[in-house]
Amino acid sequence: MAAVYPSAFNTFVRDHDATNKMTLDFARNVNKFAVNKYTQVVPVDKVAGYFLEMTVEEAGRILATDLSDKVWADGQVAPEGNEGRESFEYKAYETLRYAYPFVLGDLTIDQASWDILAQHSSIKARQAMTARTQLAVDVLTTSGNYASDHTSAVASISGNTSTWAAALTTNNDIKRSLFHAAEKILDDTLAAIELDDLLLVISSDLAAKLALSQEVTDYIKGSPEALAQVRGELPGENAIYGLPDKMYGFPIVVEKTRKVTSRKGATKATSSVMANTVAALVSRPGGLVGVANSPSFSTVACFELESMTVETLREPQHRRTAGRVVDNLVYKMLAPASGFLFTSCQ
Repeated sequence: MAAVYPSAFNTFVRDHDATNKMTLDFARNVNKFAVNKYTQVVPVDKVAGYFLEMTVEEAGRILATDLSDKVWADGQVAPEGNEGRESFEYKAYETLRYAYPFVLGDLTIDQASWDILAQHSSIKARQAMTARTQLAVDVLTTSGNYASDHTSAVASISGNTSTWAAALTTNNDIKRSLFHAAEKILDDTLAAIELDDLLLVISSDLAAKLALSQEVTDYIKGSPEALAQVRGELPGENAIYGLPDKMYGFPIVVEKTRKVTSRKGATKATSSVMANTVAALVSRPGGLVGVANSPSFSTVACFELESMTVETLREPQHRRTAGRVVDNLVYKMLAPASGFLFTSCQ
């Protein structure tokens, strides 16, 4: 380095302490991932097994409105129930173990001016949550997982005229779509699903497009949040998109998770995990964690054998530390009758 005259910028050695070791990292809280809002976790103790799916017919079968086929007159033989059984099916699940590893050399760890080991464990935890989101969205948005009458292009729903992005106050295509789906779910679950158990899952891009539609704009104008909307103070988690937390009574969950699809060193390519043309009305009653041996009405469930175990192992012979986050799980469509998939939303 060439000799220089002293100045305010060269009479000291620059170091990390100058900023109190400030670290710039877009660290997303793993508890903020939306996947936890629209899926249920079912802890299991075996890698593979079965869950029981009951058909839903017998509990609501009424053949005569006056119940004449159920009358038991005095002195007569009691009605027999040879046809009164319900059918069932065992369905399989099989978890897969995933590892999200990293390796740091001893010199790297010792010389770093911040806790680089803990930071990489955090990075891998976020990578695992992004992967979980991808698995859940794949199950949620695969039309083959639903009955044929539980999925439809928005414009194909009876009475609709266009997509949600182009919805007008005069046609109410969004409202009609949601209640069409809700009625199908009520029909096929015999109203076992409460309407307040249902929520709408959409991508952030679709959320932004809905907020610009005339139907949503006028919906907010006629709601108690109208003044807050004008002021830019709309309350709730969806305010950034210009959407209320609930619309027509259905909570809205915006799936905003992004993934990087390019290899390290290549031009960075980022995309949304959830496509912007689909939306799903799903059921997730109760809390995040379900019970393995009790009835569940959650549309999509995560059978979880191991949940994001963080491990580090120092390898003294190589003078390095290997770290990883481990998941062992599978996402399954648990109750397809409790969900509805909308396609071609914009």
